[in-house]
Parts: sequence; structure tokens; C-alpha cells
Amino acid sequence: MLRVAWSLQAPYQFLRSDSEIAHVTGIDVTTFRAAAEHAGLSVVLDQVPWEQALKGVEEGSIDAVLGAYPTPERADYAHFSDPIRFATENIFLPADRMPTANTLSELLDALIREQLRIAVVEDYDLGATFNRFRDDPAHADVIVQTVDLAQSLHLLETGEVDGFVIDRLAGYHELSERHLWGLESHPLPILEEDVVALFSRASVAPGLVERFNWGLERVYESGERQVIERRFVLPVLLDIALYGAWFEIILIVGMVSFSISAAVIARAGDYGIFGVVVLASLPALGGGVVRDVLILREPYIFDYPIYVYIVLSTLAVGYVINRILDRLRGRSLLLFDLVNLILIVRQRAKPQILLEVFDTAGIAALTVLAVTIAVEFGRHPLWLWGPVLAALTAAGGAIIRDMIRSDSGNAILHHSFYAETVILWSLGLSLYLQYFGLSAEPHVIFWALMTTMGGIFATRIAFVAFGWSGPRY
Repeated sequence: MLRVAWSLQAPYQFLRSDSEIAHVTGIDVTTFRAAAEHAGLSVVLDQVPWEQALKGVEEGSIDAVLGAYPTPERADYAHFSDPIRFATENIFLPADRMPTANTLSELLDALIREQLRIAVVEDYDLGATFNRFRDDPAHADVIVQTVDLAQSLHLLETGEVDGFVIDRLAGYHELSERHLWGLESHPLPILEEDVVALFSRASVAPGLVERFNWGLERVYESGERQVIERRFVLPVLLDIALYGAWFEIILIVGMVSFSISAAVIARAGDYGIFGVVVLASLPALGGGVVRDVLILREPYIFDYPIYVYIVLSTLAVGYVINRILDRLRGRSLLLFDLVNLILIVRQRAKPQILLEVFDTAGIAALTVLAVTIAVEFGRHPLWLWGPVLAALTAAGGAIIRDMIRSDSGNAILHHSFYAETVILWSLGLSLYLQYFGLSAEPHVIFWALMTTMGGIFATRIAFVAFGWSGPRY
């Protein structure tokens, strides 16, 4: 039974609440637990301030501490595990003020030249070169030393500094949590070093550390370590890449489009009010609910009822417009001409094509959303479950709708190349995120998402415009 100390630094070590129950998790925590499990060791985790944790390891009251650099001073009282991860410390700056530099010395000179102010936690060890620069009184107008990360971020939010120094992944996590969009990490790291677990020489035998290292090796060899990192890092990078209102607008367009298509079907098939609500809800909301039930996630409509309101509001507006047109038709010559003009415009505008455009924008957004959910819930392999969840979300509800309508000529299941478009492009996105996402910057991931959405839109519209059919079985 190992008594292990952890301290707050997301996404490596932090508390997460699920169903109102908080539990400690993160990359370091999950990796350590997995290695201990392989080695047949039990773990008890306690949150302990960093300096107090190091003292506990030295005295033997704590068996191990997570996420430490292996320094000569610590070797006197601690055994070092094999590397748990590789850490990089970076400067985060606004994208439009990012200086060009090929070496650390050039980067530090650029900070002076560009008159950039950088917040740095005073007890951070950032390597000999940066430490000398930070401690030089001549650079006091460039380096603002703070007591902790919270103070650094406060100075950033108030505009007193232009950037801050932190581990790359931890920095992006903080930007995501605080909605500080527009900042990026400089591609040139300040410090690159392995991070290990410290085991107390006073309470832990060297043989047990070797046993732990054997378990850690199994975690790396099995690919479990990469899955853990993707689970905690990719959601953060995707959240930053999807920031802003544009993605919500596309989702809303999709919901409205599904609702309008249901209204058209209900009008032609003489459905009742409840019937049209069912026909609209299944494609707009049903696929997402089925997806959430499949991955044991609370259905998203409970947290975001706004989408239900959008569907109901669209149907209500459509009902009012249809009733007005029905009542006005033939009442007077002026109104007769006006209604006929609306009908002629509607016929010549080919509303089905318009619906296809809106519908395609909707499924493009739902596809990206489904892949991000597969990432968030750590579904592995992502190249398999990303397309599966995307097809369920974007096409599953429409398939259920047509089954309820007893539509034996269900185009989605026959030849429309509807779900196939979603699967094709979501597969490409999932492969990119699985193999390249961890090392990519958020703005690069943004363009990968945009390419996926644009590809779905172009492919689907091409099949509709040219009347192409999907391949037969």
C-alpha cells in the first residue's frame, strides 16, 4: 500500500466531479495507478502542498510524490522512477505578438525588443539560461515574478502582463478553463525534461521501485499511456479550437433544418401536432441521445434544453405561417395574388435543395461534435469509435424517423451517400487526432475541423446537385 501525494496541476493532477462525486484524476495520476496495478501495488492518494509533500518523502511519512523533476538534491532522499512523461515549459503569448526565434537566447532577446511582459512563478525551475535571465535585475521590466499560477493568470486577465510561463499542456488547460482565447504557446520551449515519481528512501525499498518501473514499462508497451494522454489533452485542445459562437450557430442551423424538413414531411403526410414533434425531434435530437446512451453519458439535452426549445420554436413558427397562408388564400384579390406569389417563389426556389444545404451544414457540425465526444470519453481506438458515434449522431435519428414513418425506401440506408459522407470524413478526422493531435497546436486542429466540415458539405452537396448515388452492395 503506497501513500502517494499529489498537488493541483491540471491536466496532470486535478479533481473531477462526476455525478456530484469528486475524484482525483489526470495524466500523472492515471498513469501511476495503471503502473501500480500492473505491478500488483495498491495506492492511496492524498492532496498535499508541494513543499510539504517533498518533506514527507524525505521523512518517510509519504511513500511517493507525483510529477517531479529528478534533481541531484532530491537523489539524497528519494529514488527516481522511470520517466512518467516528458515535460515542456513554454511561454504563452497572443498569437499576433508571437516573436520569431530559433534559439532560447534569441527568444529572450525578442522579449526585450518587443517590450513583452511575462509572468513567471518565482520558484519555478526553468533551466539555467532562463533562471539567469529571470533573476537579472536589468530584466525586471520584462519578467514579472508571481507567487503562483493563479496570480500570473490574474495579471494576464487585467492586462498587466502579455503572457506567462507554464507547462504547455497545463497552459492550454488553463486557457480552456478560463476562456482566454487567442493565446498560443511559443513553439520554442524554455525547458524540456523528464518527469518522474519520487519514492522515499526512508520507507520504500529499491526492489519495490523496480517493480513499479516494470509496471510502468507495461503501460507504455501496451499503448495505454498514449490513450491516457489523448483522453486528457485532446478535449482541451479541441475546446480551444472550437471556441466562439460560430460552431453553436452551425449546430442551431442544423436543428432548424431538421425541424423544417419534418414540417415539410408532416404537411405532405397529414400528420398531427404530436406527430410532427416526433418527426422533428428524432433527427435533430434522437441521434445524440442514442449516442449518449451507448457511451453511458447523461443525454446532452438535459444539460442543454435550448436545443429542444429551438426544435419546438421552429415547428411553432412553421405552424403559424401555414395557418395564415391557409386562411388568407382566396379571401381577397390582393391577398390571393400575394399568396400565389409566395407559392410560385417557393416552387421555383426548390425548397428541397435549400433544406439539403441547411441539413448538410447541420450534419457537418454534428459530426465534429460526435468525434470530440469520442475523444472526451477516451473511446479507443478513436479511428473506429469516432466514425461510429458520428454516424449515430448525424444520421441515426433520421434513420429512426424514417423507420417510424414505415418508409421502406429509406434513402439513407439505400443510395443517398448520406451516412457514408459522415463516416468517410469523420474517419479522416479521427485518424488525424489519434496520431497527430497531441503534438498539434489548437489553430492547426481548428483547420482540421474546418476541413472536415467543409469536406462533408462539399461531398454531400455534390451528390445532391448531380444526382449521384452511393455504391450498391
